[in-house]
Amino acid sequence: MSTLRFGPKTDCIVTHWLRGVFLALLAMVVLGGATRLMHAGLSIVEWKPVSGIIPPLSLADWMLEFESYKKTPEYLVVNMGMGLSDFKSIFWMEYSHRLLGRLIGFYILLPMIIFWAQGKLNTHLKVTSLLLLLFIGFQGFLGWYMVKSGLQQDPAVSPFRLSIHLLMAFFLIALTLNAIYRLNAIPHDLIESHPSWWSMFNLFLVMLTVFYGALVAGHKAGHIYTTFPLMEGQWLPSEWNHIKPLWRNFFENHAAVQFIHRQLAYLVFISACIGVFKHSITPWYGIAVLGQLLLGIFTLVYSVPMALGALHQGWSVIVFSMAFWCCRGSRAEKNSTFIM
Repeated sequence: MSTLRFGPKTDCIVTHWLRGVFLALLAMVVLGGATRLMHAGLSIVEWKPVSGIIPPLSLADWMLEFESYKKTPEYLVVNMGMGLSDFKSIFWMEYSHRLLGRLIGFYILLPMIIFWAQGKLNTHLKVTSLLLLLFIGFQGFLGWYMVKSGLQQDPAVSPFRLSIHLLMAFFLIALTLNAIYRLNAIPHDLIESHPSWWSMFNLFLVMLTVFYGALVAGHKAGHIYTTFPLMEGQWLPSEWNHIKPLWRNFFENHAAVQFIHRQLAYLVFISACIGVFKHSITPWYGIAVLGQLLLGIFTLVYSVPMALGALHQGWSVIVFSMAFWCCRGSRAEKNSTFIM
């Protein structure tokens, strides 16, 4: 049985609330991946933080939304001739993604007010909850900033804006995990002492892999070189450096971006093995990384089906969370009080 520990001025319900925030953010990442893979992200052409919570309620409302969409490059270049029923399917997907973001904001705000009034939040939790609210709002803006890039000329969002949007989601998750950690409500076996240099480097590798995964998604680079372990018979594709100047290939070249993402995934797996077999990290971390590696392989060879692609993106949150716990655990205080 895992051992849990709780701080002196906290309540179990606060811990459960923060765990709920984590699960909601995880769902947001998965739904965001599914929205992207369904090509639904550009279906809502305006950002209405307040009034946007109300969907079209009549045929006239639907036609107004549809007519706005018909003016976008995506409709004119990709979806010309799309019917209203098909538009509704992508609209509801994007609407659900935006609605979940708003609901997460309310889920943070309302309990925060109650817990604050009841004196259940220490200074750190007060600051963290306010930061979560602030950055949830900023994440909504970043989402619109990303979508707007696909409403100009090219009917696709900027891979770099997509990367920033995803990294912000991971930042929110890190804030939440840190608060949970500070409440001392994590399994004991995840915070055993181990070298901080390994855990920090491992977390850096995971985040760099996530970043390049976002670039792969943004460039739609997962639809090329759908073979494993080689890339169409080559370890490194010959066109990896065809963009000038050379440095741009590391961010804009589809073949190079996929290659780098693959190599980083291998490095994360090697790092996880070192952690498990040399530094006594919980084997569950190695299993989580292996699962993510296999998900990535199957996602690639099957040309990024929506279910596998969304699961691959969501599972990266699990890997990141465990890597983050390892990193925080390496700095655990030895004199903490443990309660069963």
